[in-house]
Amino acid sequence: MTTQTPTTEATQTAPLLMKVRGMSMSYGEGAQENKIIENLDLDVEFGQFISIVGPSGVGKTTLLRCLSGLLRPKAGTIEVSGTQISGPHPDLAVVFQDYSRSLMPWMTTRENVAFPLQGKGMGKTERNNLADENLAAVGLAGQGDKFPWEMSGGMQQRVAIARALAYNAKVLLMDEPFASVDAQTRFDLEDLVLDLQHKLGVTILLVTHDIDEALYLADKVVVIAEKPATVVDEIITDFGDTRDQLATKADPRFAEARARILVRLRKD
Repeated sequence: MTTQTPTTEATQTAPLLMKVRGMSMSYGEGAQENKIIENLDLDVEFGQFISIVGPSGVGKTTLLRCLSGLLRPKAGTIEVSGTQISGPHPDLAVVFQDYSRSLMPWMTTRENVAFPLQGKGMGKTERNNLADENLAAVGLAGQGDKFPWEMSGGMQQRVAIARALAYNAKVLLMDEPFASVDAQTRFDLEDLVLDLQHKLGVTILLVTHDIDEALYLADKVVVIAEKPATVVDEIITDFGDTRDQLATKADPRFAEARARILVRLRKD
């Protein structure tokens, strides 16, 4: 396990898909201003899996909404593929924590996956075929005619992931997507996302308060803490492409990194 301080443009050599510089976000004005995030920098390379970990209430969801273009930060810049974003961007797709609200209950799973593709000008047959392909990719082949309420929580979250994949965005933003399922389903979904990331080469940013999840999934773990929140540490993992829920987490380097993150978070 090696550690790394936040990179700068002078030392960055790999091409960047996303670049965040000096991002700050607050609510209210003057004496009532509540600063959530301040002067945050982040570099995301093509095909990278980054976990952003921090304590509950630190502003992780606010950060993800800013990165997705759903919220406009008060200061700083966010660039995707070299273009500064000021709203939702076609290269970004979001998987929310609350899958039950992100899926429309009156639509079948196929229709839920296909619905965002209408904005890309695809015909119905093409949309449905692409929806079925991506449902199969997340282990739901043949389930396209079911409604979300007929499926378990884990299956519903798979549908949400399939919808994001079908959109063919360059960056998949995930907001604590496994927090609402049981432990075994969580492990299964983590391994599913790792497998999809390796097969498809999609870039993933995942925010979580679960340190083990952050380390297990990511190529790089970004630790945010303090009030207002900012990046306090970065850890480059070197567990390889093939990971195992038991063996990887039993690696002494895993325990070392977990302890490092805990120390940084307890300073908050």
